[in-house]
Amino acid sequence: MFVEIRQLLPAGCAAVVFSATAAVTFDAPGHVCVEGAAPAARGGKAGSAWTLLDWRGAPTGFGGKFDARGETALPRLPAGYYRLAGEPAITASGPREPDVLATIAVVSAPEDLARPASQFYGVDSAQSWVSSPGSFACPWNGGDTFRTVSDLVRLAGFPHVRERMRWGEVEKAPGAFDYGKYMYNADLLRERGVAVLGMFHDCPPWAGPIRRLPSRLDVVYDSCKRLAADFGDRMRAWEFWNEPDISFAPEPVWDYAAALKAAYLGMKAARPDMPVMHGGFSQPPAEAYSEALYDNDAGKFSDAYTIHNYGSITDYSAFFAAVRDFLRRHGFGGRAVFVTESGTNLEGPAAPQETPPPGAGAECGARKGVKAHSPEQELVVAEFYPKSQIAMQMEGVSRNFFFVFGAYGERGGAKDWGTLRRDGTAKPVFAAMSTMLREVGSARLEGEIRVGDGLRAYLFGHADGSQTVAFWAVSPVDTARGGTVSAGPDCGRTLRLELPRGTWECVAGGGRFRFADMCGAVSFVESAADGALPLPVTRFPAYVSGLSALKADVPARPMPHVSPYLPDPGEDLTVVLRAELDPEDFEMAGNKTCAMFKGVTGRARIQVWNLGDGSKTGRVDVAGCHAEGLPDTIALGPRGSPPFEFDCTLVPAGDADAVGALDFAGSFDGRRSSRLHVPFAVPHLMFKGARRKELGWRSVSNWRRNDSADVYDVVWDEAEQAIRFDVAWSDPDIDRWFYPVLRLRSSDESLDDAAAVVFEVKTAQDKIENDFRHSMVWLDGKRGGQTRLRYRPPVETWERRLVPLNGLAMPEDVAALRIGANPQGSRMTFWIRNVEILQ
Repeated sequence: MFVEIRQLLPAGCAAVVFSATAAVTFDAPGHVCVEGAAPAARGGKAGSAWTLLDWRGAPTGFGGKFDARGETALPRLPAGYYRLAGEPAITASGPREPDVLATIAVVSAPEDLARPASQFYGVDSAQSWVSSPGSFACPWNGGDTFRTVSDLVRLAGFPHVRERMRWGEVEKAPGAFDYGKYMYNADLLRERGVAVLGMFHDCPPWAGPIRRLPSRLDVVYDSCKRLAADFGDRMRAWEFWNEPDISFAPEPVWDYAAALKAAYLGMKAARPDMPVMHGGFSQPPAEAYSEALYDNDAGKFSDAYTIHNYGSITDYSAFFAAVRDFLRRHGFGGRAVFVTESGTNLEGPAAPQETPPPGAGAECGARKGVKAHSPEQELVVAEFYPKSQIAMQMEGVSRNFFFVFGAYGERGGAKDWGTLRRDGTAKPVFAAMSTMLREVGSARLEGEIRVGDGLRAYLFGHADGSQTVAFWAVSPVDTARGGTVSAGPDCGRTLRLELPRGTWECVAGGGRFRFADMCGAVSFVESAADGALPLPVTRFPAYVSGLSALKADVPARPMPHVSPYLPDPGEDLTVVLRAELDPEDFEMAGNKTCAMFKGVTGRARIQVWNLGDGSKTGRVDVAGCHAEGLPDTIALGPRGSPPFEFDCTLVPAGDADAVGALDFAGSFDGRRSSRLHVPFAVPHLMFKGARRKELGWRSVSNWRRNDSADVYDVVWDEAEQAIRFDVAWSDPDIDRWFYPVLRLRSSDESLDDAAAVVFEVKTAQDKIENDFRHSMVWLDGKRGGQTRLRYRPPVETWERRLVPLNGLAMPEDVAALRIGANPQGSRMTFWIRNVEILQ
């Protein structure tokens, strides 16, 4: 493939450009081998010379020639990341820089790495999906992509991976399980000493899917119990569903809560000591969905808090502070936080390649025009990895799973994820991962050492009492909040690390310390006569080890352990309530979190499931609204019996009940069930008793552009008495979104006491259906917090939308609203008027 390689050298800040046509394949799977190996290569030009460059393009001193068959063997290499370059080409204008024929990573032997079960570092391998046969070129292990990826996970040194499964695929009939590739991958990983966090979603049709979630809680319990038993210790933990707050679970939050409870109970019945967690949230903490889920007592059915983070490193502190605040408010302060997906978009969109990678056929998407990172973009991701891992540990995150291990593209290929390329070879981020795991994988982050403006240093303590410092110079990867970041050129600096008196004088070797660069190359540095240790520092993280007695200036937050909720004697969590609201009486709002009454009353069917042992007798009560039709006594059969069901009519008591929450709870044999919590809003009561305040929507200047469109125009539409936006996208693969920002003008437009946002909207697209992927209102806080709320998609005629704000932990000091949508078409006109808040 034709790529550009930028040589990033501190001396002189030079950037040298290479052209590259990858042609050579090593016998090492993924082009990853262990230190001391002499990898063999084939596919070179017979008789041509080659030279080995390091990951920055600097000569290593290694070189040789391809034999008559185009084969060669490299010398026994130390750890590092290398580029195999061919002979410089001679052109009419003089010599041209050599082609890069291949890359290779050399890592420490995996058996030399300590991998405790409590270790922070993990990767989302998702290999049963992402690394299926044909997903990347695999001339190793007989073409077995699953075995190759499992080998590479082990060589990187990861103690944990996150895997994926589709429930409907493995249990096509009740009790008839066929695990296929999922069990094969679980076996491969267990054989290599890798602990697996399993995750699944998509229920089979016989499980009573509402849309994607199951309605039959007995089926959820039985299937999850069987899954946990069959996989046994192959799975060290389970996560129920993925990102339930978005389209993976389009049903209301209380439906997911009920299914989660059944899944948790079933898995714990098979393996009581195995951690089970709710699906990782895709949205920041304190969103309406996570609030409502924990108000449904989900925290009692999850052994850790799980969330995903693809944001900027500079925002981690505020992000995880919000997570801790959320957990404290819900009574789970000190609970372990697992980031089950993380990554970055700072490297920017991938570009089409001129030729496919060697050996990669069209079946894996590695064809002419396939999009891939440039080497410079690869270095941005490699730089991001160690910086982000340390930033999360500073915030007390207990475990992270970096997304994603295999070769994988999204957004029409414009987003090139993965530590592997489509030709199956490892990117530099693989070496950055391996190096970090080798240098500090089993160490404890003690905290940050303050070393001056523009520099960062973090102290790790090892079990033997020695210490390692990870350090770098601040770059846009540390500070950018979006956009695209370049990887160079990079000018070197010197960091003076002050060593405690009495420690450096007696160091073996006379003040000589081990130094490892980002990709694993080892050298040595020596302390000065005054005890200071001068370290060459660039934007790319490096490590110095063999230290002792250093102290952190800013301690890292403690990493909590996984802690299951222990029910008190007055609780019976095996009784689970579930609600089915009549769609003729209710409309869902607020990101699947609010039941909006269409009239003055609403009908509901309540199910009471007994997922515990023995029969039970009791009743169900409701708070927050009057309910007609509650039975006086409910008799539950033992687990396996049908649920007890009853119909009731919900009647808001009066103007005071315009917004609120229904809280159903059972009491059986003197013990309380978990809550069924349903936030609600009654529009006609809201308008009847509310004070209406118009926001400054009429002025075009009050709307700030915020979209991914190529064409944008905003005007006052006199005929419609509305603001009109015209937007268009030329790239069919781009993520189409449109969310103009309406700034709140003054304190009299505060949302602090607002009950709802109301507006009128209509749209037209170059698509007959005029449909949308999402339609949302965003609340933006002055200090960066956000809350996203869904509203019913707009149509071709004017309709009013009411977005309730009840039950939300809104950002502090909301400064702006974003009101828009993600259209399916490529051209859209969006009209909006009469934007108000109800107080």
